[in-house]
Amino acid sequence: MSSSVPRDQLPALGSALGLTGRTVVVTGASSGIGADVALGLARTGMKVIGVGRRAEPLAQLAKTAAAEGLTLQAKSADVADEEQVEAVMEAAVAEFGGIDAVVANAGIAHVAPALEHPADAFRNVLDTNVTGAFLSARSAARRMQRGGSVVFTSSSFAKRGFTDWVAYNASKAAIGNMVETLAKEWAPQGIRVNAMAPAATVTDVNRSLFENPDFAAGVVATIPGGRLMEPEEFTLPVAFLLSPHNELLLGTTLFVDGGQSL
Repeated sequence: MSSSVPRDQLPALGSALGLTGRTVVVTGASSGIGADVALGLARTGMKVIGVGRRAEPLAQLAKTAAAEGLTLQAKSADVADEEQVEAVMEAAVAEFGGIDAVVANAGIAHVAPALEHPADAFRNVLDTNVTGAFLSARSAARRMQRGGSVVFTSSSFAKRGFTDWVAYNASKAAIGNMVETLAKEWAPQGIRVNAMAPAATVTDVNRSLFENPDFAAGVVATIPGGRLMEPEEFTLPVAFLLSPHNELLLGTTLFVDGGQSL
């Protein structure tokens, strides 16, 4: 059973949280959590730039938003490429007059026993999940003229050593320290930095794994809440972290994981 906010209540949520009309860049918006967060934030009344590497699903995301009368522009970019990230942020400023927030969500995984994990795959995961998240956050923060909010996507895996996920686990643990560091550095500029850490969620990145019933049952057994998360459930915690009303919410990782990290 999903605990997502009903769609018709999202505009009221955006108004209550002070998000209506604010501009947010969401990375990893081609699919999964990023796509649902981008669409969900647009439904709260935010102006959204959805960023991803795959043009076709991004175009579909923009089409869905347009059909609902939402403000959502899709931009193709690889977050690990600094020039591409800079171009996306410049486009956001040009189209919407500034940037108020960024959700650094883009992430990948390579699942393999540590003794067999290819070095290039390990580097690739860290490059996207850590370096890409940093470049996205920094580029957006440089353009926040009136303060703003940065939200990273972490994971319950950041606190537990789930086997065969060494690169992914390491990347998400790194996000936690980066959140604390940037929160201290950027607070004087009025920029708040936090993270949201979900439980295991079925997305395009891991769908093939969860098609194995034994694997799926094993993962659910680690979640006291008794189920996997649905991508649409992330709009509420991300919107809460983005809200300018949370002025003193700094350097926090909000675990929305059904107790999986316990």
